[in-house]
Amino acid sequence: VLMCTWREVLGGFGDFILGAGQDILVFGAGPVGLSFVKFARLLGLGWVGSVDPVEGKRRRALALGADAAFAPDDPALAGLVAARGKPLDAVIDAVGNPACINAGLPLLKLGGSLCVYGVLAEPQLVLNKAAGPYNFNVFVHQWPTRWRERLAQTVLEEQLRRGELKAAEFVTHEFPVERVAEALAAVRRGDVVKCLLRF
Repeated sequence: VLMCTWREVLGGFGDFILGAGQDILVFGAGPVGLSFVKFARLLGLGWVGSVDPVEGKRRRALALGADAAFAPDDPALAGLVAARGKPLDAVIDAVGNPACINAGLPLLKLGGSLCVYGVLAEPQLVLNKAAGPYNFNVFVHQWPTRWRERLAQTVLEEQLRRGELKAAEFVTHEFPVERVAEALAAVRRGDVVKCLLRF
């Protein structure tokens, strides 16, 4: 259920040139955003933050290792650079929302990276580049590089064997397939991270 997501996200770390000690903020705390948080911890990144409108998903991000979690309209998010005393190495959009992407620009350090992983529905992406530092990188990798995804499989298998990855941290709901309408209602409410339908 989760290996596809995990392979793609782990491959995304390579695409975005993210590594140990870097400070990042992830917009979105669904399966993809939470996977970025989890792998950031496993890969030894530095400070890790999460942004999501759903309180339960923010709590889950903290449980998976985020140092802080914010609602999109939280004043602490706008004041994050001042509170930390330094900007971020990277901001990851795991949603595909231009509003999230542009909200991350003022949080980047000079030469930092704006990493778009969420699928963009619109054919154009408008960046308010004046909101960011003078120099910054933009990566739009809505699908990971295939060879990175392939190499991630072995790493994931080892992490699973060591107990570092657990599906139970991501699967929040289970329903028999006959109750699919209830499952869809839970998804619409925003309660679900991953849902299993059992046949």
